[in-house]
Formats: sequence, C-alpha cells, structure tokens
Amino acid sequence: MINFKNLIFNSLFVSSIFLAISCNSDQKEEKALQNFQEKKAAQLKENISISNIKSVSLSAEAKDSVSQWPEYLTFENEIAGLQNSSIQEIVNTSNNLKETSAALISTIPPIFKEIPIQTRINVMYTKASVLVQESSKTNFDNKVITQKTKELIIAFQDLKIQLNEVFLKTLEEFEEEIEKRIQEQDSIQQIKKDSVS
Repeated sequence: MINFKNLIFNSLFVSSIFLAISCNSDQKEEKALQNFQEKKAAQLKENISISNIKSVSLSAEAKDSVSQWPEYLTFENEIAGLQNSSIQEIVNTSNNLKETSAALISTIPPIFKEIPIQTRINVMYTKASVLVQESSKTNFDNKVITQKTKELIIAFQDLKIQLNEVFLKTLEEFEEEIEKRIQEQDSIQQIKKDSVS
C-alpha cells in the first residue's frame, strides 16, 4: 500500500512539474507571439519614400493613345498610389499590381504591339510578381519590399519611354522636316529681298 501511495504521490508531483513547465512554456510562446505581432504591426505602419525616381512624361500622342487603354490607366493609378505609401498599403495592393500588369500583356493596343513594349510589360509583370512573393513572406523585410517597389516603378517609367518612342520620327522624316523648314526660311528671305529692291 505504501508503494502505491508513493507511486500516486510521485505521479502527481511529476505531473504538476510538467504542468508548471508547460504553463511557463505557453506563457513564453504567448509573449513571443505578442512581440512578433507588435513588431509586424510596426513594420506595416512604416512609410516608404520613393521620391528620388525620375518620372517620365508621355508625349501628347502617347497620352492620347493610352487614354483608350483602360488597363494601362488602371496600372498607372496603382503606381501613383504607391508614392509615400506604408508597407501595409503596398502589401495590400501588390496582388492588384500583378493582376493589372497581367491584364496589360493581353490588351496591348495595335499601335503599341512592338517587341520593346511587350518586353517592358513582361518585366513589370515579373517585378510585380516578385513584390507579391516578398510581401507574402511571414518575415518580410521592409527594405526588400521598398526596393522591389522601386524596381516596379522604374520598370513602369521605362515602359513610358518605349510608349513615347512609338511616336518619334524616323531619321528620314526628321531630315525631311528640316529640309522643309530650310526651304521655308529661304522663301521668306527671298520675299524680303524682293520687297526691299
């Protein structure tokens, strides 16, 4: 009987030690989770600054052509919304950026169906996909998110350069225009000479 009582006492003693250790471990895990959540909340509130990226303006012809391309306008608005955003806002919009850039690929207007433009849109899609991937990580890094956001914005600026180039004159057209202006100037000079004499 004594052995049985000792066995029960020892079992209860060991169980209470395990319970105490378990409670202590649960409290440590809860505290660690709380610290992790507080750190993440602070990370998400942090604003990024991307003001040092040079913005490209579209030419009048390019602006007129993209005005008929709703997917481009949507993507442009998404990019504009990234200026001085918080990490939380970037994380929230990263999927939209990826989907919108995918829509650009499949809706390129005929005037812009050129390999350099298609390539720039593919680059933007890749950059948006990487941003989504980085934003989805549990332990994301704000510096990486900021860098990937900057890369996407730069890729968009590069696309605008390509859109403008569609409307640049060829060398022959440029030379013809210069020749025409020279002839006009010569005619004006001749008229002035004739009027003086």
